Amino acid sequence: MNHPRNWDIRPRAMLIAALPAVTMAIVLIAYFTSTRLSDLEEAHSQRGKALARQLAAISEYGLFAGNLDVLRRQTNAILQEKDVTRVAVFGPAHEALADSSKPNPGSPFNAGPLSFRESVTGTRISLEDAFTEVGPPRILSDSEWETSLDGDHAPSPQPPRTESLGEVLVEISQESLLNEEAKLLRNAFLMAVGVLVASLILALRMSRGIARPILHISATVASISQGDMKARAPLEGGGSLHALAQGVNEMADRLSATQEDLERKVEAATRELLAKKEEAEVANRAKSRFLAAASHDLRQPMHALGLFVAELVQKNHASDTHRLVEQIATSTETMENLLDSLLDISRLDAGVLDREIKPFPLQRLLERIEVDYLREARLRGQRLRIRPTDHWVESDPLLLERILHNLISNAMRYSPGGTILVACRKRGAMLSVEVRDNGPGIAPEAQQTIFQEFVQLHNPERNRAKGLGLGLAIVRRLTNLLGHPLSLRSRLGKGSVFAVDLPITQAVLVDIQPPPPAHAISRLHVALIDDDELAIAGTASLLESWDCQVTAADTPEAILARFPDPALAPDVLLCDYQLGGRMNGLDVINTLHIHFGRRIPAVILSGDTTPETLAKIQQAGIPLLSKPVRPAKLRALLQRTTQA
Repeated sequence: MNHPRNWDIRPRAMLIAALPAVTMAIVLIAYFTSTRLSDLEEAHSQRGKALARQLAAISEYGLFAGNLDVLRRQTNAILQEKDVTRVAVFGPAHEALADSSKPNPGSPFNAGPLSFRESVTGTRISLEDAFTEVGPPRILSDSEWETSLDGDHAPSPQPPRTESLGEVLVEISQESLLNEEAKLLRNAFLMAVGVLVASLILALRMSRGIARPILHISATVASISQGDMKARAPLEGGGSLHALAQGVNEMADRLSATQEDLERKVEAATRELLAKKEEAEVANRAKSRFLAAASHDLRQPMHALGLFVAELVQKNHASDTHRLVEQIATSTETMENLLDSLLDISRLDAGVLDREIKPFPLQRLLERIEVDYLREARLRGQRLRIRPTDHWVESDPLLLERILHNLISNAMRYSPGGTILVACRKRGAMLSVEVRDNGPGIAPEAQQTIFQEFVQLHNPERNRAKGLGLGLAIVRRLTNLLGHPLSLRSRLGKGSVFAVDLPITQAVLVDIQPPPPAHAISRLHVALIDDDELAIAGTASLLESWDCQVTAADTPEAILARFPDPALAPDVLLCDYQLGGRMNGLDVINTLHIHFGRRIPAVILSGDTTPETLAKIQQAGIPLLSKPVRPAKLRALLQRTTQA
């Protein structure tokens, strides 16, 4: 049941209006009813007493004379009175001289009759007593007579002697009394109910007059709060209620005007935003087309340049020429790293990067990382410390290695002359791999923005030696892909700690295959299809330096013409994705498979990094090498493809 303080205004108004009237009426009815009940009981008692006294008075002679017939007639006469159920006369010895009664029907209230007893007294004077008291008769003298008349010397008579002649009993039934009382109580109850009903009706009418305007105002406010600015409160009541309704309506008018003004402004701002959004989308599409074209156009010459440099490095040169070749190779590698970072972002955003989760010993991965970065750390004047671990973890070893590579590269880039520590900490069923540095640290407000693309806190001049700002963005995407929690703890001037949590697993037996020999692809017949002359020249020259036989062409028709006999098929197809004609690389490979009557191992080379292209190639199940292709990756992929 709700507490009265939580009642609505109408129940409260009814309670205030009805409670005083009902309370006062009940008190008055109770008072007058109790007074009337007392009067009825007193009147009934007095009537019984009066009848008893009357009987005592009229029965004195009968008792004195001992006339029982008279007593019986007298008792029968009294018995005829209303409510009298028994009349009895008792002698001095309490013997019943006359006893008359009539049957008592009883009362529904189980109340017995009321008994009233009255003593009958009388004076008995004998003749002897009379002479004794008065004296013998004699003639008085004149003086004695006068004196007796004066009363001064007259002898005082003796008081008569009274004695109890008996007792009378009158019993009166309480039935009529109780009926009267019940009727009185019933009338009092009906009066109380009538007062209550009348009070409630009056309170209801009064509360309706008070609560209705307030309820209308409340409903109007609720409608306005729900957005109906046309709702208005009716002007009801007087005084404060009228002023309140008028104030609510004025407020609604102002709110409606304000809303209309805001709607006009929002509509104008929306139109402007839509126009800006459309302009931005047009610019974004133009940017995407430009980046796609620029990426493809940049990757094509970079691909050829990398292949030429790789072949050039294999040749013998004079010392000064060798130095120039190494510098060219370093610059080429830097450009390839930047393009690889962009490619990784594209693959991760497109969702086409596969993961292969399996158990493996983490120590082997840490040893490879130490070999990769120990020489670079020494050249930078830094210390790289990697603490060994004997735990096995469950992850994708290649992607995890890429994560740690990016974290360590980031630490080395921003901790010149400092120490980089890679350590593992067991936390329950997880192993936390931490990369610590003693660099400048990261402010709390920037600890989330550093994982966004192209964000570099300490590279305002955009020095290319410090990368593009994609390393941590790639780390965030890779950890999300693998489901490994990534955390950062850092304080300004105290360095930073990046931690990746890996699930610990049990050690398993792993069949380690020896790496294929370097001459595994020698005498391999490769069919090369590319529409870029430099790419064809660079790729063919590199393959021939590996003792491969190369048949190159720039169109599908030209390559088919080189293989008129389907039985003389090449060992592997190496095809660019974007060709000048109406067919792409996948179409060309399918056409060649149909021509040769079987599936030939194939590799797609592509400078197109759009998510749609990556998804199509992945769905076809053909290995992809993104341009610029690194010779080592190309060689390893050809080895795996031809051995499969």
